[in-house]
Amino acid sequence: MNNSKIKKSSGNALSRKTKGEKIVYTIFLVLFIIYALMLIYPIYYLIINSFQDGFIYNDLKTGDLNPFAFPEIWHFENYIESLSMSATSASGNTIYLPTMYFNSLWICGLTVGLSVFMCCVTGYVMSKYTFKARGFIYGVIIFTMTIPVVGSSGSMFKLCNDLNIYNTVFHVLLVHLGGLGFNFLVMYGFFSNISWSYAEAVYIDGGGDFTVFFKIMLPQAKACILTLCIVAFITEWNDYVAPLMYLPDYPTVASGLYLITRDAVRDNQVPRSFAALIVSVIPVIVIFACFSDTIMKNFSVGGLKG
Repeated sequence: MNNSKIKKSSGNALSRKTKGEKIVYTIFLVLFIIYALMLIYPIYYLIINSFQDGFIYNDLKTGDLNPFAFPEIWHFENYIESLSMSATSASGNTIYLPTMYFNSLWICGLTVGLSVFMCCVTGYVMSKYTFKARGFIYGVIIFTMTIPVVGSSGSMFKLCNDLNIYNTVFHVLLVHLGGLGFNFLVMYGFFSNISWSYAEAVYIDGGGDFTVFFKIMLPQAKACILTLCIVAFITEWNDYVAPLMYLPDYPTVASGLYLITRDAVRDNQVPRSFAALIVSVIPVIVIFACFSDTIMKNFSVGGLKG
């Protein structure tokens, strides 16, 4: 009954459109279809050619192979053999794909945990406590967000060298203890909208600032924090520039596959590298599929809501 009403209302809404509006809708529909095909195009190419023979690159150069045709023989062993693919680190060590997965996991875990927690701390302090340098610090945070990442990469690289944290685990720890950036703005806005009467009730009962933060404020921000963690994990998992520049001896899946794909053409292992690329996106797809409702529910038109 409800479905029929929805169909009738949508049909009536379309019929009430003018001829010009229908033309505009048709144009946008065609554009969106073209855009969707552009997204499907590389995925289809990647999946189909991950089952091809190892000499696909030579066949593509000579024109003997249609890159969008189904393989004559499906080489499922490419996915198993892709796990044995490796890259050479800066120190000359051979790093295999399973080790890259391990590096991605611990780097993402540290990065997401530290960055989101520190943003919660700084966002809470800046939104709920009044002190003289508050406006100045907030202005500095906003100003630093306007500086392009590429423009600050040189000074960041020199700073890591001067602190002797280049190519060490301490780089991951120290770099993400700032508590700034987009996540800070989200948590700042969230905590600003929470009534301070909760804290006053805790103070009356003899509680302190840490009790207010850990037992009152953070539990109310669980949905917001979870969404930020998911988005941060996906971002860090796909990041290959930072590990490539600052952690050359700890290649992640993203940075390691960059090196593997670069050498795959020379070694006639293009299908295996394609298989490795497909395997690398599985964790991201699984996480997004499991938490897509959480992400969509906590994203609003103006950003994130609690």
